[in-house]
Amino acid sequence: MGLKMKLNIVNKHEYEENEDYREIVIRIPKETEKLERDFKYLGLDYNNLSIQGTHVLKCEVIDTENYSFSKEMTREILNIIDKATNLGYTTPYQDIKQIFAIINTLNEEDREKLLAVLEMKSEEISNIKDAEKYASHLDSFTLYSDVKLPENYGRRIIEDGEVFVDDIMDYIDLSKLGEDYCNENGGRQTDYGLIMQTEIFDLDKQLTKQNEDEEEFE
Repeated sequence: MGLKMKLNIVNKHEYEENEDYREIVIRIPKETEKLERDFKYLGLDYNNLSIQGTHVLKCEVIDTENYSFSKEMTREILNIIDKATNLGYTTPYQDIKQIFAIINTLNEEDREKLLAVLEMKSEEISNIKDAEKYASHLDSFTLYSDVKLPENYGRRIIEDGEVFVDDIMDYIDLSKLGEDYCNENGGRQTDYGLIMQTEIFDLDKQLTKQNEDEEEFE
């Protein structure tokens, strides 16, 4: 898959101390030699970066085979960067590079799962490091991509045998179930109880045969 990232990066100390700070825009993956030149412009040694040396202002995820994933993943990462900044966290280049490496190994199904996990755990994610933690443990989650409503999941767990009758009795409209099933099967509620016709027969033929047998007996 052709995954790339476009990053806006600054020297963290310069960014915090000066209004007129330098900024570079790079794409990863990128050759080391070119990265060395880019980071030199920021006054940083690419080969000896400290975790507090850089700060990523923006990040755009580019998946040339899946525009929808690009859009959604970009939104999630930007939200995490903004949240981290508001909480006083730095978003280092190294952390973005690490989550890029993780995402780059995921198949399409796991990328969808990652988006679902990031949404699910949004309250618990304060920075990119937190996102990396969940991205590295996707096997701890199961995504049912075909389940869009609670009733879909309810049907799914019944069909998969994950629950037993006793588990779901309190959730079933037994009155509606009994009424519909009775009507569909030709039943009727009488003063003596519910009567169901379990075998179809031709009453006229039965009466004719009975009369014939009676005449023969006489």
